Amino acid sequence: MRFVSLWSMFEMVQSPVSPCPANTCPANASSGSASSSPDTPQLEASPQGAKRTILIAEHAGFCHGVKKAVNRTVEANNQTEKPVYVLGQLIHNQQEVDRLAQMGIQTVQSLEEIPAGSVCVIRTHGAPPSLVQQAQERGIEVTDATCPDVRLVQDKAIELVREGYTVVVVGKSNHPEVIGIRAYAEQIAGATVVAVNHPDEALEALKNLPKRRIGVVSQTTQMEDTFFDTVRALSKLAKELKVHNTICPATYYRQHAALDLSAQVDLMVVVGGKNSSNTTHLAQICKDQGTETIHIETWQELEEYAPLQVARRVGVTAGASTPDWLVDEVIDYLSNLS
Repeated sequence: MRFVSLWSMFEMVQSPVSPCPANTCPANASSGSASSSPDTPQLEASPQGAKRTILIAEHAGFCHGVKKAVNRTVEANNQTEKPVYVLGQLIHNQQEVDRLAQMGIQTVQSLEEIPAGSVCVIRTHGAPPSLVQQAQERGIEVTDATCPDVRLVQDKAIELVREGYTVVVVGKSNHPEVIGIRAYAEQIAGATVVAVNHPDEALEALKNLPKRRIGVVSQTTQMEDTFFDTVRALSKLAKELKVHNTICPATYYRQHAALDLSAQVDLMVVVGGKNSSNTTHLAQICKDQGTETIHIETWQELEEYAPLQVARRVGVTAGASTPDWLVDEVIDYLSNLS
């Protein structure tokens, strides 16, 4: 079998940034990354000198694509008198979506809910090109907040189709990002595109499809192990396999930082939307390490969590769609526990 390409990893360069101290980030902060310094900070859990220590993952919270999307959406709302709608959740974090709603930015589930003369924001995950075209035909102004990394996957999938490959997208078939990737690639005449989220799914999905030349891309928030295991399975089917590792740098950094930190603590607190793929993957990685782990959306979920009472070393991480202000509230709660 011939491997044409090549693990095309992004150049991963990012300067760690310390989170702002608890309660110092304004409640309406729209961007930032809750990343710790290289010397992971240790925060005393209570003024009374309790022994509990809080450790924050080196990479956590908003990624550049999410930050850009939120800022662009707020900017669009500030610069127009037209009503602004987002087609689907802008990011997978309900608390941040609720904050945007307080500014008048409405989230809808279908294009039919957006009246002509309005502004439609395309979410970070992207959208099928047919939806964008329909919006424009209906007199709706379109603002595209698709993450640049997602746009890259769309472009790679199109490139693979044009080169004659059967395309496998490693990701959840019903995830909006994967739906958009497939839709872009399937615009090309003769395209064969499938989405799988497990090696066994790949074998089944390709059973009756051309397998001689297979091209692979990944949902940007996919777990590394799942991606590489799927590629290994495909290598047994294809005569020629071309692979683009399109897991984004933010996902890579956050997964590895969570894995490293979970080995150092008694308890991991993962902050972010329950419907966020990248956040649920972080929680799974920590659990797989054998560390007690809780996935929460807000600090209130910790109030009745018994393992927290006995944990002496608590790690905190957050998904790429989790805003600073939510992470800061969790850190503030933990640091003031008696």
